[in-house]
Amino acid sequence: MKRLLLVCLWVTLICSACQPAPLILAEEEGAESGAATSEQAGLDSTRLAETPEEVLPTQNASTPTPDPVAFEEISSQNYWVDKLASSSQAFIALAPEDADLIARQIAFLGGNGESASNSCGPLTVAILQEAGLLPRCLSNHFLWLLNLRGEESQIRVLTEYYFPPQAYDYFWHEESIRDYDFTADPLMPGDWMFLFTAGNGYDHMLVVTRVDADGAVYSVTNFDRGEGFIISEELLYDPNAPGEGLFYELTDLVGRRLLGLTGSGGFLLVRRKGGLAAIPQWNDRLCNGLTTEADWHIYLKNLTTGRVLFENLPNHPFHPASMIKVPLVMVALDILHQQDIGVADFTEKGFGGRTFDQLFTATIVQSEELAAEALWNFINANGGAAGLLTEWGIDNTWFEPRRTTAYDLAAVLEGLYEVEFLQPEYNAYLLDLMRVETESDAEYAGVITGLLPGAAYANKRGLLVSPVIVSDMGILTYDEQAYLIIIHGSLKADGGARYEDLQEGVESFARDVGDLLLEDIEF
Repeated sequence: MKRLLLVCLWVTLICSACQPAPLILAEEEGAESGAATSEQAGLDSTRLAETPEEVLPTQNASTPTPDPVAFEEISSQNYWVDKLASSSQAFIALAPEDADLIARQIAFLGGNGESASNSCGPLTVAILQEAGLLPRCLSNHFLWLLNLRGEESQIRVLTEYYFPPQAYDYFWHEESIRDYDFTADPLMPGDWMFLFTAGNGYDHMLVVTRVDADGAVYSVTNFDRGEGFIISEELLYDPNAPGEGLFYELTDLVGRRLLGLTGSGGFLLVRRKGGLAAIPQWNDRLCNGLTTEADWHIYLKNLTTGRVLFENLPNHPFHPASMIKVPLVMVALDILHQQDIGVADFTEKGFGGRTFDQLFTATIVQSEELAAEALWNFINANGGAAGLLTEWGIDNTWFEPRRTTAYDLAAVLEGLYEVEFLQPEYNAYLLDLMRVETESDAEYAGVITGLLPGAAYANKRGLLVSPVIVSDMGILTYDEQAYLIIIHGSLKADGGARYEDLQEGVESFARDVGDLLLEDIEF
């Protein structure tokens, strides 16, 4: 009778590695390897009509890495490169007890059980945040013990929380980090990596923190050489010294036989599209007034220059409250255009006992739910919304249940600004409704107009008491420039903040943006 034995190849690493070691189910005649997993539920939101396929990075081992950006030619990239190299030094701790202290200060478990041995994912986030490459209001918790071995919900942690595929390229490689030709395809500062073990070690996460003038690549990362985990700046590889560096050490079958291998099973490389020059330039300047007891979905862009100024959770779905009414009205307006019902006819023609002008005004200006429901019924009576939203490239927005992303709302606002989706008269009609003054216009994100002389703000707020949601989005015009602002705060399930705290967060953010615009900061 066959006996099924549960064997862990590297016993030392089960409790101390950054990622739990793979377990081997061994029978008498062979063994099959797999990795321990941890599940994280994803949103189960669907449209009433067909739901478009989600934007997920393709797992393609043969995908080539693009040519690196010549960062010496880009002043903004130089700024981020230098800041990443210098700020990463603050995490170095060359004694295990000091490294554990750094892990506790990162606080990825709320001060409960952090150690240098299990900190590799949160450490990469903390380093990127310290450098300003990721915003400080982003939680580092979700990269703790991340498992990318085939679980879509785990891949969504990367795509929805940290590295949205709209802004980052994903490159999957099956070759060991020992064998891959990094001389021909070099790593760059800011590159994020997930190293897979081939079955006899542990998975690991790191970020490239420095590349010297000769092309040698370094990372501040947690590592154990047999005397406990420390956090040190390690040479990953040197193109001028083949065989030297951490990539060779981690894949050395002899030297790591008791401590375990990583990177031997391939790796994932995540790189910002356009290099660090494309990093939102205010990532390290905002977030200060936002309570940590709420989730913040934020997107800020200069529509005149096309430059993204700040982003936080831009690809993570959320309940938009009444902000959803802007794309809802856009769909209804497009249907009316198809039916040859012009803006001049809105006061005469209508649906459900009210004119279209009454329905649109009540929906956008008064934020009336009955009017929005009537428009939703009108849309469904005329073919639904899913196909049109997809045609506009708005792929992650649903009206029932209400779900969207900051990226999608940004596409909505930018489409209005560029007159891209609606015919001009319908587009102008909606923007005029968003400009109508209401008694709350000097509050929420609208406080920014009080700071900027001559500024105007066409917006739509989304406010709910249960669940607690405070949000605002709109197009700000100031000093011959146009800016897209989206900020959405929702109370965390275990959060103790109040509605007023989220409102103050929105207003604090808007004031900080106003101050930066007054400073006219540029690289």
